[in-house]
Amino acid sequence: MTASMFVKKSTADDYVFAPKLQAGDNVRVVAASRSLSIISEENQSIARRRFEELGLTVSYAKFASKIDDRNSLPAEQRVADLEAAFADPAVKALFTVIGGYNSINMLDKINFDIIASNPKIICGYSDVTVLLNAIHARTGLVTYYGPHFSTLGMLKGLEYTLEHIRSVLMQDEPVKITPSPEWSDDTWFLNQEQREFLPNPGPVVLQEGETEGILVGGNINAFRLLNGTAFAPTLKDKLLFLENDGLDKETTYQEFDRRLDSILLQPHGHTVKGLIIGRFKRISQMDLAKLNTIISSKAALRGKPVVYGYDFGHTNPMITVPIGGWASLSALANQPPSWVLRNH
Repeated sequence: MTASMFVKKSTADDYVFAPKLQAGDNVRVVAASRSLSIISEENQSIARRRFEELGLTVSYAKFASKIDDRNSLPAEQRVADLEAAFADPAVKALFTVIGGYNSINMLDKINFDIIASNPKIICGYSDVTVLLNAIHARTGLVTYYGPHFSTLGMLKGLEYTLEHIRSVLMQDEPVKITPSPEWSDDTWFLNQEQREFLPNPGPVVLQEGETEGILVGGNINAFRLLNGTAFAPTLKDKLLFLENDGLDKETTYQEFDRRLDSILLQPHGHTVKGLIIGRFKRISQMDLAKLNTIISSKAALRGKPVVYGYDFGHTNPMITVPIGGWASLSALANQPPSWVLRNH
């Protein structure tokens, strides 16, 4: 099936929130990148139980467990599962299995009219950044940068993540983002018992200012893959949120710097209203001095609020962020930054 030509401009007046989740609703697990088969049976069982504790039921897409030599499955099967989940009235939300490298090869095969006609919650992160932003750009639907299905397979340290699933996906009230008490970047999925948690110093202000606007972003590497395509959300007057994946200390500084340039140099990049940066992994050895050097070099960000250290992306726990949702950001001197999601 060829991609639909349906396009809906995303403004403060026409973005679309899908109905919030309620007790008894069904969540469909879909593979947008890698296959469900790479997730252990134990972790799948834990994740399913977590959803049930939220009052939700879980179903699995037809092809979710198919697997090829890239630990993924053909784009046509991933698209078929995506469209079937949106078209199925019994399904109220979609959660992606896990990230990967190839959700972008779905985009020219999706019938976006099916999605636009059946607005539902879809949630994931990392490589799924591509799909979430493309759906928002082509339909106006608010999508969610948050945990995968596999994320809920975590035994310890998941309370904050679950709290934000409830507040963002199951309630309508505005959500003020507060920092988690502690955080981790360990390989929890390899050893559920030996975990390392660190005190969370909380977000910090890199540049002062106050603003509000529609959120777009996610993983910086995946987001920039949309540059110049028909599936990229407009940057005009948007509030950017970006996080980095697990790059090592030898490349993180240079790569984050030029990836940010590649986004801000896109049409309307100079109009972005501010930038919210998620926490880096420790292996990156990124620090505030390096970040300040990078941010101060960007003409598009001068005089605009920039904050660092929020709980989204490739460390745990994580918040759930509405791509296409309205938010406010306050970054004032000698005060903790304030980030509030409108949420409906």
